[in-house]
Amino acid sequence: MTGPQRILLLGGGHARPPLLKRLSALSRRGHRVTLLAPAPQIWAEAVPALLAGRIDPGTVRLDAGTLAQQAGIGFIDDGVLGLDLKVGLVHRHEGEPVPFDLLSIAPDAATRPLAGTAGHGRCFATRPLSRLLDLRAALEARFEQHPGRVVALTIAGGGTEAIGAAIAIIALAARLGGHVAVTVLARGRLLTGLPERAGVRLLENLSAHGAILQEMAPVARVDGNEAVLTGGDRIAFDLFLNATGVAGPSWLKTSGLDVDADGRLRCDDKLFVGGLDHVLAVGEATCPAGGRHPGWDMLAYNLSALITGLVPRKSPRHRPPLFIDLGNGTALAHWAGRWTLGRSALWALRWAEGRWLL
Repeated sequence: MTGPQRILLLGGGHARPPLLKRLSALSRRGHRVTLLAPAPQIWAEAVPALLAGRIDPGTVRLDAGTLAQQAGIGFIDDGVLGLDLKVGLVHRHEGEPVPFDLLSIAPDAATRPLAGTAGHGRCFATRPLSRLLDLRAALEARFEQHPGRVVALTIAGGGTEAIGAAIAIIALAARLGGHVAVTVLARGRLLTGLPERAGVRLLENLSAHGAILQEMAPVARVDGNEAVLTGGDRIAFDLFLNATGVAGPSWLKTSGLDVDADGRLRCDDKLFVGGLDHVLAVGEATCPAGGRHPGWDMLAYNLSALITGLVPRKSPRHRPPLFIDLGNGTALAHWAGRWTLGRSALWALRWAEGRWLL
């Protein structure tokens, strides 16, 4: 590409200091880099520590505008209505459409919809991340208003996010002197994404704290304060968490983009969208070919490569390391099929929490 380019970063996932710092180099070369996203954002990597009560909720709240300004990047505080790739325009809620020459899409993720949970005062979800802050606030309020009373928390989902949330919330209750009874309802088997022995250790930890774990128990809907399973059984709850998986925002599909069954944006193994060499996608609401990880580090490299004439690279096959704090002085670490559980994993987790992860 020749001449100054209009580079548009679409979505709050770009509001990561290491990423913005790298992309600010493009601004210094004369290109116009702009971040378009709502200003309030959540530091995703800090959410497990937040749920466990180890950090204050204010710590995880970020201002995307401030981060962009610190990196010398333009900022538009707005959300996305849709985009037109043919003419290079992004339509937003307020103001004129924003043109671009190069586009990076980091769609704001949602949680797979579950009937009966929308607008329900006792139902929460893992996405958007702000709903997890709301869940912690609801738990704290119940612990304070009804000391000694057990809060029945039902979690729909059987992956690492659901189990990690359950472990963190048990730690929160212990830290605040509250009491929580956790029920996990999984559609299939629990923790299929982990090596079997690692999953068993996590589930043993939960069971030791009195958690009820049910496999092959998919939640069909929420009716009042009960989770209704597909078989008709009903599980009463005080609070409910939908952790059934990530879905993409509706504007991806309405914009005519190629999405999977959950509305996640498809891209190739180099993160390019729809065979276009000027549109990339990244983040958890995207689905790269070959099961590759849509990582931020590779996005930064490939964006720069397009500008400087280098050859874009394929995104990595492995996801970043997964850490789960067990709340007993140990943690589980998992990466590329390998895992360990102990104090060394907890030390690595604390180190990772002290810096931004790409």
